[in-house]
Amino acid sequence: MVNIGLAFPGRRVGGGTRGECSARKIMHLVPESNIAFQNGLGHFALIIGPSNDPKDININFKEFEETQKNKFDLNDFKIKASKEKVFLISIPSQDVPFILESSFDCNDNTDMGFDFNFIQDDSPPAQTLIAPSSYQKSKNEEDKMAWLSKFCDKNISQSSLSEKFQIGDFFDENWAKDIDVTCLNKLS
Repeated sequence: MVNIGLAFPGRRVGGGTRGECSARKIMHLVPESNIAFQNGLGHFALIIGPSNDPKDININFKEFEETQKNKFDLNDFKIKASKEKVFLISIPSQDVPFILESSFDCNDNTDMGFDFNFIQDDSPPAQTLIAPSSYQKSKNEEDKMAWLSKFCDKNISQSSLSEKFQIGDFFDENWAKDIDVTCLNKLS
């Protein structure tokens, strides 16, 4: 079995840098260790911040260790641009750990023929290590993804999210008090 350690050095928060698109925050709703264990439904969740010009979200999957004998079987995909929102996404459960990356698609293909594209509007993606539940050292942690699934296609209060996931510092005055929750099924 691959040793995943106690924490993953990725960043569960992406965005927040300069530029209109890349200033928007994106966060994986995972423990501070930045390691999430797939529940039986293969859920993972992310939250995106408010924006006046929403962009699509890129979801990418990468190998955790190139030496893995068993490869994972997941395809990258995009989520349509949206206002601030929580996404609960079901993906096929995997037998090996993998890295989940999410970022906004800040590519602006409107250079108008000029060669002055020296200002980049991109930011580092949020990155989290996702591992099968069999890698989990203690089984007594609450399944927060199952809790979140009760809010599919409804609203959830900012305070409930903050309390459950300990992310109060993620919110500012630009956020709505109630945030939409959209559930996506990528099992096929």
